[in-house]
Amino acid sequence: MASLLYQTIEQISREKHIEPEIIVAAIEDAMVVAARKYYRTEEDIRSKFNPESGQVDVFSVHTVVEEVTDPLREISLGDAKKRQPEIEVGGEVIETKPTDVLGRIAAQTAKQVILQKVREAERDTIYNEFHTRVGELINSVVKRMEGPDIVVDLGARKRVYQSANNHVWKLITLATGCALRFARWNAQRKGRK
Repeated sequence: MASLLYQTIEQISREKHIEPEIIVAAIEDAMVVAARKYYRTEEDIRSKFNPESGQVDVFSVHTVVEEVTDPLREISLGDAKKRQPEIEVGGEVIETKPTDVLGRIAAQTAKQVILQKVREAERDTIYNEFHTRVGELINSVVKRMEGPDIVVDLGARKRVYQSANNHVWKLITLATGCALRFARWNAQRKGRK
């Protein structure tokens, strides 16, 4: 049986119309960022999500070399053989890092990374769905007004249209729940540098 966390990931992926793997990758990236911040290290830190248990394991990885030039990322063959007798040059020694010590600041950092990655994935999904429909009439319903912007319901998606052409919205009296038909003049990816 899948963990409660993985069930939540699947629910979010259905609501946001993004693949669960993207959310899992965001969680793994967030844990790496949080661990780097907590441990204050430049080691090669990786994480792995276990969907069955809901546990996210964080570990540092050192590459086995003959002569160490970067002690944060490499380990000598002699030291590696003490931990894993069968290891060879080019192999990787994995050391588990405890995650229960990360704390509140690391959790907030992880939350921000996860939210950012999910927003980016959702933005990409919406762009991929609508960039080919430029100039096409789209039927929609106004959900709410947020200052000069409007939030419209595009069926399975909600989208905020910013009022770059605010005078257009002033010509139409918009109310929550009213039907709206409009044409997209352009499609741009925003929020990335």
